[in-house]
Amino acid sequence: MLLQLKNITKGYGEPGTHSYRPVLEKLNLKIERGSKLAIIGPSGSGKTTLLNLIGALDLPDSGDVIFDGKNITSYSKTQLADFRNRHLGFVFQMHHLMPQLTLWENVLLPVLPQGKINKETSEWAQYLIRKVGIWDQRNQKPAELSGGECQRTAVVRALINKPELILADEPTGALDEANATSLTELLIKLGEEENVTLVTVTHSAEMADKMDYKLILKNGQLVR
Repeated sequence: MLLQLKNITKGYGEPGTHSYRPVLEKLNLKIERGSKLAIIGPSGSGKTTLLNLIGALDLPDSGDVIFDGKNITSYSKTQLADFRNRHLGFVFQMHHLMPQLTLWENVLLPVLPQGKINKETSEWAQYLIRKVGIWDQRNQKPAELSGGECQRTAVVRALINKPELILADEPTGALDEANATSLTELLIKLGEEENVTLVTVTHSAEMADKMDYKLILKNGQLVR
């Protein structure tokens, strides 16, 4: 078991007051190491909120997030930042690349907090960039890249620290059908090769169907 959510409640407003409105309520989830999960559901159901809790970008109002046997809800902000950098990779609908940096520099950004970029990391970055087919564009900046190339760069950036879990929030939402299919297959292939667990929030039925299983977020609960 890589990740477990226990009785997670998260909402808007001050907990315990009349203004409090739960979005997720006593939600439970278990994610096996190496699995691929799609979370689907209507807009406003709390999918991104759930992903932010899994990714330690936010903390629940109550309940526990257990990662590899450790309860991360008790971590300080510094500990959470370190946890995210060491164990997680993120891919968002918009690539969030730094416009002033080249593709190569954007890929290596998550490594900078650890200090100097060593030979092993440089070789790993080169391997991944070649693997996803954008090596020839490595010295170009985001404005000079296509949408598909930017998202591929974001995938490489998510993998650069060799995470155990990748969280993808509508990763194909801004792409055309051909690029969306290509990115989905890329995420699955790289995940399997590197034994990375994948959790994606998506509106794409095609992407969801390619995961090992999918869950629907409805009325604050996950259902099959």
